[in-house]
Amino acid sequence: MDFAINLGSGVLGGLILNVMPCVFPVLFFKLSRLVEHAEEAPGELRRDALAYLGGTLTAFSGFAGLVIALKSAGETVGWGMHMQNPGFVAALVVLLYVFGLNALGVFELRVGFSGGGGYRGWKASFIDGLLITLVSTPCSAPFLGGAAAAALGETAATYETVALFWGIGFGLALPVLLISGIPALSRMLPRPGEWMNTFKMLTGFTLVGAAIWLFESFDKQVSAAASQGFLYFLLALGVALWMLRHFEELGWQGGKRWVGRGASLAVVLVAGTMFVSFEPPDAVDHSDALAKVRASVESSVVHDKIVWTPFNDEIKATVLAQGRPIFVDYTADWCASCKTFEKTHIRTATIRSVLDETLVLAAKADLTRSDDALWKELERLGRSGLPTYVIYYPDGSHDLLPEGPPLTLEARLRVAAEKFPPAKFRVAAN
Repeated sequence: MDFAINLGSGVLGGLILNVMPCVFPVLFFKLSRLVEHAEEAPGELRRDALAYLGGTLTAFSGFAGLVIALKSAGETVGWGMHMQNPGFVAALVVLLYVFGLNALGVFELRVGFSGGGGYRGWKASFIDGLLITLVSTPCSAPFLGGAAAAALGETAATYETVALFWGIGFGLALPVLLISGIPALSRMLPRPGEWMNTFKMLTGFTLVGAAIWLFESFDKQVSAAASQGFLYFLLALGVALWMLRHFEELGWQGGKRWVGRGASLAVVLVAGTMFVSFEPPDAVDHSDALAKVRASVESSVVHDKIVWTPFNDEIKATVLAQGRPIFVDYTADWCASCKTFEKTHIRTATIRSVLDETLVLAAKADLTRSDDALWKELERLGRSGLPTYVIYYPDGSHDLLPEGPPLTLEARLRVAAEKFPPAKFRVAAN
């Protein structure tokens, strides 16, 4: 019975992922593809939809296999952990950048084989499913947490892990399946026209913007030199793709055509060898933050801004020993929902006022880079994805907020202050 509930939650959670901020960068991309092929025969629409589903299930099958392997090796696993790998993030940046340049007309992807080539056909729909799955998985969604926790749990059987991941993938692909499979829904799409050229350009800028957003995470996962080098690689990649299009416009055929392709490939390989590096950054030192919370009890709001304290076991133990609650935001730069909810529901005048009044410490558990201790703490809380919001109490208990935006944060902070009023906070003698 629990498995059936988790499977249903996975499907529903995957469906909700379609409207989460993580997927916004590529929604325009998929919408333009749907509109472009809205007048295709029903059989072709259904074929493309099934190929799209195949792409999502293939990606989730890969995630499931990785999870099973990591669990077998005794490793801690969590939803979105792959985004802590700078190599994976770099690959995703490249994918979004390439698809953005394609939409902007820098070059033409030749994936399908209908209509003389171009980015179309069931192969293109399959790649759509892969890409949207990769972009959507960094963040969690309502109903998704329970299914993900069950799939990632140590006691989950192999078939349960695979089935739950497939359920999430099916939910993610469900809107496309419905639009393509129900004629009444497909007829609601706008008809193709000249406006599509403008929309395609906007889509290209959106995808490049998504690449920039993910680059911010990559920038924090590697050294400054590695980050700058990757930018030079992206520039060289853009030039190489433009070269492909340029040689085609020159009408190069036969041997000259292969020379042009070889030159483009050489640019990418040389640039990759020269500029791509995943050298880690220097370790983060939290000693100053620990000394500060040991010395005094101060508001987390300074000059009308929330000043976040980095969260770790030492800081947690020190603050709770003062009789002071801690509000912790488990977040990461690669989690678009985390950043969106922080802006819309945490960095508000109301929450700043409550934090200043109650002196509840605002701490941030940053999972942009790999941190096994934080993932294990999330697992202890019964969560496997981001964002997660929790208020730790000095008596050892905690208040875990529901999945999704922290709509009840103000009330929960006030409850914490009633249980542990600031007047009773104490600073340990140094």
